[in-house]
Amino acid sequence: MRPVITLTTDFGLDDPFVGIMKGVILSIAPDAEVVDITHGIRPQDVAQAAYAIKSAYAYFPKKTVHVAVVDPGVGGARRPMAAEYDGRRFVGPDNGIFSGILGPGARAYELARPRYFLKTVSGTFHGRDIFAPVAAWIARGTALSKLGPRITDPRVLDSPKPSFDGNQLKGQIVYIDRFGNLVSNIDSDWMDRCFSGPGNLTVMAGKKKIGPILTSYSQARRGQCGGIVNSWGHLEIFCREGNAAKCLGYGISETVAVSRERAKP
Repeated sequence: MRPVITLTTDFGLDDPFVGIMKGVILSIAPDAEVVDITHGIRPQDVAQAAYAIKSAYAYFPKKTVHVAVVDPGVGGARRPMAAEYDGRRFVGPDNGIFSGILGPGARAYELARPRYFLKTVSGTFHGRDIFAPVAAWIARGTALSKLGPRITDPRVLDSPKPSFDGNQLKGQIVYIDRFGNLVSNIDSDWMDRCFSGPGNLTVMAGKKKIGPILTSYSQARRGQCGGIVNSWGHLEIFCREGNAAKCLGYGISETVAVSRERAKP
Protein backbone atom coordinates (compact mmCIF):
# COMPACT_ATOMS: atom_id res chain seq x y z
CA MET A 1 0.00 0.00 0.00
CA ARG A 2 1.31 3.45 -0.90
CA PRO A 3 2.05 5.73 2.07
CA VAL A 4 -0.59 8.42 2.55
CA ILE A 5 0.19 12.02 3.54
CA THR A 6 -2.61 14.53 4.10
CA LEU A 7 -2.39 18.32 4.05
CA THR A 8 -4.48 20.81 6.04
CA THR A 9 -3.50 24.48 5.74
CA ASP A 10 -4.73 28.05 5.58
CA PHE A 11 -2.78 28.62 2.35
CA GLY A 12 -5.72 28.66 -0.04
CA LEU A 13 -5.20 27.74 -3.69
CA ASP A 14 -4.37 31.11 -5.25
CA ASP A 15 -0.65 30.91 -4.40
CA PRO A 16 1.90 28.18 -5.11
CA PHE A 17 2.43 27.23 -1.44
CA VAL A 18 0.44 23.97 -1.47
CA GLY A 19 1.94 22.82 -4.76
CA ILE A 20 5.44 23.51 -3.48
CA MET A 21 4.84 21.39 -0.37
CA LYS A 22 3.62 18.54 -2.55
CA GLY A 23 6.72 18.86 -4.72
CA VAL A 24 8.98 18.60 -1.66
CA ILE A 25 7.10 15.55 -0.40
CA LEU A 26 7.25 13.75 -3.74
CA SER A 27 10.94 14.54 -4.18
CA ILE A 28 11.68 12.58 -0.98
CA ALA A 29 8.87 10.00 -1.07
CA PRO A 30 7.92 9.66 -4.76
CA ASP A 31 5.47 6.81 -4.12
CA ALA A 32 3.46 8.77 -1.53
CA GLU A 33 -0.19 9.57 -2.12
CA VAL A 34 -0.81 13.17 -1.08
CA VAL A 35 -4.40 13.98 -0.10
CA ASP A 36 -5.80 17.46 0.52
CA ILE A 37 -8.13 17.66 3.52
CA THR A 38 -8.59 21.42 3.18
CA HIS A 39 -6.64 24.57 2.38
CA GLY A 40 -9.59 26.82 3.18
CA ILE A 41 -8.91 27.36 6.87
CA ARG A 42 -9.31 31.04 7.77
CA PRO A 43 -5.85 32.66 7.89
CA GLN A 44 -4.14 32.09 11.26
CA ASP A 45 -7.22 30.34 12.71
CA VAL A 46 -5.57 27.51 14.62
CA ALA A 47 -8.82 26.53 16.36
CA GLN A 48 -10.65 26.02 13.05
CA ALA A 49 -7.77 23.90 11.78
CA ALA A 50 -7.81 21.83 14.98
CA TYR A 51 -11.51 21.12 14.49
CA ALA A 52 -11.04 20.18 10.84
CA ILE A 53 -8.15 17.79 11.37
CA LYS A 54 -9.80 16.22 14.43
CA SER A 55 -12.93 15.57 12.36
CA ALA A 56 -11.03 13.99 9.47
CA TYR A 57 -7.99 12.05 10.68
CA ALA A 58 -9.71 8.85 11.83
CA TYR A 59 -11.18 8.22 8.35
CA PHE A 60 -7.70 7.60 6.95
CA PRO A 61 -5.73 4.34 7.16
CA LYS A 62 -3.37 3.58 9.98
CA LYS A 63 0.16 4.96 9.42
CA THR A 64 -1.21 7.97 7.51
CA VAL A 65 0.89 11.09 8.09
CA HIS A 66 -1.28 14.16 8.70
CA VAL A 67 0.45 17.49 8.04
CA ALA A 68 -1.34 20.55 9.43
CA VAL A 69 0.12 24.01 8.88
CA VAL A 70 -1.72 27.00 10.31
CA ASP A 71 1.21 28.71 11.90
CA PRO A 72 0.95 32.33 13.07
CA GLY A 73 4.17 31.85 15.07
CA VAL A 74 6.28 30.56 12.18
CA GLY A 75 9.93 31.37 12.74
CA GLY A 76 9.33 32.18 16.41
CA ALA A 77 9.65 30.30 19.67
CA ARG A 78 6.96 27.70 19.04
CA ARG A 79 8.31 24.18 18.51
CA PRO A 80 7.94 22.20 15.30
CA MET A 81 6.52 18.81 16.25
CA ALA A 82 5.74 15.28 15.11
CA ALA A 83 3.45 13.02 17.10
CA GLU A 84 1.87 9.59 16.95
CA TYR A 85 -1.54 8.58 18.25
CA ASP A 86 -4.11 5.95 17.34
CA GLY A 87 -1.78 4.52 14.70
CA ARG A 88 -1.55 7.81 12.77
CA ARG A 89 1.26 10.36 12.68
CA PHE A 90 0.91 14.14 12.88
CA VAL A 91 3.34 16.83 11.76
CA GLY A 92 2.99 20.57 12.34
CA PRO A 93 3.64 23.42 14.74
CA ASP A 94 3.21 22.82 18.46
CA ASN A 95 0.59 25.56 18.77
CA GLY A 96 -2.47 23.53 19.69
CA ILE A 97 -3.36 22.51 16.17
CA PHE A 98 -3.63 18.87 17.25
CA SER A 99 -5.80 19.64 20.28
CA GLY A 100 -8.45 17.00 20.79
CA ILE A 101 -6.38 14.36 18.97
CA LEU A 102 -3.35 13.65 21.12
CA GLY A 103 -4.95 11.70 23.93
CA PRO A 104 -3.38 9.43 26.55
CA GLY A 105 -0.67 7.29 25.03
CA ALA A 106 0.34 9.85 22.40
CA ARG A 107 4.06 10.30 21.77
CA ALA A 108 5.32 13.67 20.59
CA TYR A 109 8.79 14.81 19.50
CA GLU A 110 10.35 18.15 18.71
CA LEU A 111 11.68 18.41 15.18
CA ALA A 112 15.30 19.21 15.95
CA ARG A 113 17.36 17.22 13.43
CA PRO A 114 18.16 19.38 10.36
CA ARG A 115 19.12 16.30 8.33
CA TYR A 116 15.38 15.75 7.83
CA PHE A 117 14.74 19.36 6.70
CA LEU A 118 15.51 21.09 3.44
CA LYS A 119 19.07 22.40 3.33
CA THR A 120 17.93 26.01 3.69
CA VAL A 121 15.23 26.79 6.23
CA SER A 122 13.48 30.14 5.87
CA GLY A 123 11.82 32.01 8.69
CA THR A 124 8.50 32.21 6.85
CA PHE A 125 7.75 28.88 5.17
CA HIS A 126 8.26 25.95 7.54
CA GLY A 127 5.54 24.08 5.65
CA ARG A 128 7.99 23.74 2.79
CA ASP A 129 11.28 23.61 4.66
CA ILE A 130 10.46 21.48 7.73
CA PHE A 131 7.00 19.94 7.84
CA ALA A 132 6.76 18.63 4.26
CA PRO A 133 10.20 16.95 4.23
CA VAL A 134 9.74 15.51 7.72
CA ALA A 135 6.38 14.04 6.71
CA ALA A 136 7.98 12.46 3.67
CA TRP A 137 10.77 10.93 5.76
CA ILE A 138 8.22 9.54 8.20
CA ALA A 139 6.24 8.08 5.29
CA ARG A 140 9.45 6.38 4.16
CA GLY A 141 9.79 4.71 7.55
CA THR A 142 11.82 7.10 9.70
CA ALA A 143 10.98 6.61 13.39
CA LEU A 144 9.66 9.68 15.17
CA SER A 145 12.23 9.17 17.94
CA LYS A 146 14.98 9.99 15.44
CA LEU A 147 13.55 13.46 14.75
CA GLY A 148 14.42 15.06 18.09
CA PRO A 149 13.78 15.03 21.84
CA ARG A 150 10.52 13.93 23.41
CA ILE A 151 7.85 16.55 24.07
CA THR A 152 5.89 15.81 27.24
CA ASP A 153 3.78 18.97 27.23
CA PRO A 154 2.35 19.56 23.74
CA ARG A 155 0.30 22.71 23.68
CA VAL A 156 -3.48 22.35 23.97
CA LEU A 157 -5.84 25.13 22.98
CA ASP A 158 -7.93 26.61 25.74
CA SER A 159 -11.12 25.64 23.98
CA PRO A 160 -14.49 26.56 25.49
CA LYS A 161 -16.47 23.70 26.98
CA PRO A 162 -20.26 23.44 27.29
CA SER A 163 -21.92 24.07 30.64
CA PHE A 164 -25.16 22.74 32.13
CA ASP A 165 -27.18 24.48 34.84
CA GLY A 166 -29.75 21.75 35.28
CA ASN A 167 -32.05 23.26 32.68
CA GLN A 168 -30.02 24.58 29.75
CA LEU A 169 -26.96 23.12 28.11
CA LYS A 170 -24.97 26.09 26.83
CA GLY A 171 -22.15 26.08 24.31
CA GLN A 172 -20.53 28.13 21.58
CA ILE A 173 -20.17 28.12 17.83
CA VAL A 174 -16.70 26.79 17.06
CA TYR A 175 -16.79 26.20 13.30
CA ILE A 176 -18.61 27.56 10.26
CA ASP A 177 -18.48 25.52 7.07
CA ARG A 178 -18.73 26.84 3.52
CA PHE A 179 -22.52 26.35 3.55
CA GLY A 180 -22.83 28.70 6.51
CA ASN A 181 -23.74 25.88 8.90
CA LEU A 182 -22.94 26.85 12.49
CA VAL A 183 -21.22 23.98 14.30
CA SER A 184 -21.19 24.10 18.10
CA ASN A 185 -19.01 22.49 20.75
CA ILE A 186 -22.07 20.62 22.07
CA ASP A 187 -21.87 17.02 20.97
CA SER A 188 -24.29 14.13 21.31
CA ASP A 189 -22.46 12.78 24.38
CA TRP A 190 -23.09 16.05 26.24
CA MET A 191 -26.78 15.97 25.32
CA ASP A 192 -27.12 12.33 26.35
CA ARG A 193 -25.52 13.07 29.73
CA CYS A 194 -27.58 16.17 30.45
CA PHE A 195 -31.03 15.19 29.23
CA SER A 196 -33.17 12.15 29.87
CA GLY A 197 -36.85 11.43 30.07
CA PRO A 198 -39.73 12.55 27.84
CA GLY A 199 -39.85 15.82 25.94
CA ASN A 200 -38.21 17.25 22.85
CA LEU A 201 -34.93 19.14 22.84
CA THR A 202 -35.12 22.76 21.66
CA VAL A 203 -32.23 24.78 20.25
CA MET A 204 -31.64 28.48 20.96
CA ALA A 205 -29.20 30.79 19.16
CA GLY A 206 -28.67 33.54 21.69
CA LYS A 207 -32.21 34.62 22.56
CA LYS A 208 -33.67 33.39 19.28
CA LYS A 209 -35.55 30.09 19.36
CA ILE A 210 -34.47 27.89 16.48
CA GLY A 211 -36.75 24.96 17.22
CA PRO A 212 -36.48 21.22 17.91
CA ILE A 213 -33.50 19.12 16.89
CA LEU A 214 -34.29 17.58 13.52
CA THR A 215 -32.94 14.40 11.99
CA SER A 216 -32.46 15.68 8.42
CA TYR A 217 -32.10 18.98 6.59
CA SER A 218 -35.20 18.16 4.58
CA GLN A 219 -37.43 18.45 7.64
CA ALA A 220 -37.03 22.24 7.58
CA ARG A 221 -38.82 24.45 5.09
CA ARG A 222 -36.76 26.24 2.45
CA GLY A 223 -35.09 29.24 4.12
CA GLN A 224 -35.93 27.98 7.62
CA CYS A 225 -33.22 27.47 10.24
CA GLY A 226 -33.06 24.29 12.26
CA GLY A 227 -30.91 22.33 14.65
CA ILE A 228 -29.39 18.97 13.79
CA VAL A 229 -26.69 16.61 15.05
CA ASN A 230 -24.25 16.58 12.16
CA SER A 231 -22.16 13.75 10.74
CA TRP A 232 -19.41 14.42 13.32
CA GLY A 233 -21.85 14.17 16.23
CA HIS A 234 -21.98 17.92 16.98
CA LEU A 235 -25.03 20.12 17.29
CA GLU A 236 -25.27 22.31 14.21
CA ILE A 237 -27.60 25.14 13.23
CA PHE A 238 -28.41 25.14 9.52
CA CYS A 239 -30.64 27.00 7.11
CA ARG A 240 -32.21 24.80 4.46
CA GLU A 241 -30.96 25.90 1.04
CA GLY A 242 -29.57 29.00 2.73
CA ASN A 243 -26.75 30.21 4.94
CA ALA A 244 -27.42 30.11 8.68
CA ALA A 245 -24.44 32.33 9.54
CA LYS A 246 -25.79 35.09 7.29
CA CYS A 247 -29.45 34.57 8.14
CA LEU A 248 -28.80 34.81 11.87
CA GLY A 249 -25.84 37.18 11.72
CA TYR A 250 -23.93 34.65 13.79
CA GLY A 251 -20.22 33.92 13.99
CA ILE A 252 -17.55 32.08 15.95
CA SER A 253 -17.95 32.18 19.77
CA GLU A 254 -21.65 33.09 19.61
CA THR A 255 -23.83 31.33 22.19
CA VAL A 256 -26.01 28.32 21.47
CA ALA A 257 -28.15 26.44 23.98
CA VAL A 258 -30.25 23.30 24.24
CA SER A 259 -33.13 22.85 26.67
CA ARG A 260 -35.84 20.30 27.28
CA GLU A 261 -39.41 21.01 26.28
CA ARG A 262 -41.36 19.12 28.87
CA ALA A 263 -43.96 16.68 27.62
CA LYS A 264 -47.52 17.80 28.26
CA PRO A 265 -49.38 15.75 30.88
